[in-house]
Amino acid sequence: MNPNISEQLLALSRKEPNARKRMRLLAVSLFYEGNSRTDIAKRLNTARSSVNKWVSSYLENGLGGLDNKPIQGRPSRLQPQQLEQLSEFIKRTNTELQGGRLTGEDIVHYIHTEFGVHYHLNHVYKILKQLGFSWITSRSKHPKQSLQSQDAFKKFQLETILHTPGHLPLDRIDVWFQDEARFGQQNPTTRIWAETGTRPRIVKQQQFDYGYLFGAVCPATGQTEALVSPFVNKEAMTQHMRQISHATPAGRHAVVIIDGAGWHTYDTASEFKNLTLIKLPPYSPELNPIEQVWSWIRQHCLSNRVFSGYDEIVDEVSKAWNHFISIPDRVKKMCNREWIKLI
Repeated sequence: MNPNISEQLLALSRKEPNARKRMRLLAVSLFYEGNSRTDIAKRLNTARSSVNKWVSSYLENGLGGLDNKPIQGRPSRLQPQQLEQLSEFIKRTNTELQGGRLTGEDIVHYIHTEFGVHYHLNHVYKILKQLGFSWITSRSKHPKQSLQSQDAFKKFQLETILHTPGHLPLDRIDVWFQDEARFGQQNPTTRIWAETGTRPRIVKQQQFDYGYLFGAVCPATGQTEALVSPFVNKEAMTQHMRQISHATPAGRHAVVIIDGAGWHTYDTASEFKNLTLIKLPPYSPELNPIEQVWSWIRQHCLSNRVFSGYDEIVDEVSKAWNHFISIPDRVKKMCNREWIKLI
């Protein structure tokens, strides 16, 4: 017998994480040490027929003969075209304008009605996972939202050329996203770590003091500008545009993407020669990554909180914003979108 092969197989068995394959490697290693197959079976507390099969498989196929064989399992009672039909049904139902949602029981009923096959609910969940579906939180969508308008807007290079001064090359234009959010004493409560089986109670205020955080980010550079105001109007919007204008280096131009709020008017930027506003399509908040910033701030900093009044709201909102922007790479990663790249 070859001791070198035995030592190599023994070394592989020590590194192998899978217990079954480790057993096979060890058995063949003992075989190459000169042990009989009967002795190997007794030593490893396994059947001699198994040792015979492992040794023969190694002799015929090398190390590949000791790999785990895929478990076939019972063949699916649904044909591939039926699984595809089920997948399309789920996708189509989730995008209907009437709304609603499919439950596991609905899918059990659909499979039985369409294909004459009855599955237990737990098995349906396995099928959904195999098809690539998960039970996840949905995002809101306005009934009047137009995907065509959104796709057209994402041709952002043309949109930018049409709205900015013609003498500016695209490599001197910085794209910003801007929005506002209200924070105050009517704060949401969120999930917390607690003992299994309990439902902890969190204080939720009933007062109505609040403030508005105006925020803007430039994903390419990680720059940010923000202000907190007790109200939202064109005056506050103009002040925020002034901040972005001052933050834009000489020789560069800022394109600020905004939504269609009533105080988001083009004249709030008219006095700033290095700044242009471009509006998102109607009912398209998901195109503005600032929405994710607001969610991050609420989840990480401001949920489950109690505020004594407006002054404390301003202080805590400012701290939350500064915490978010303290890592520029976080700003860039969360707010970057492929379609805003101009060059």
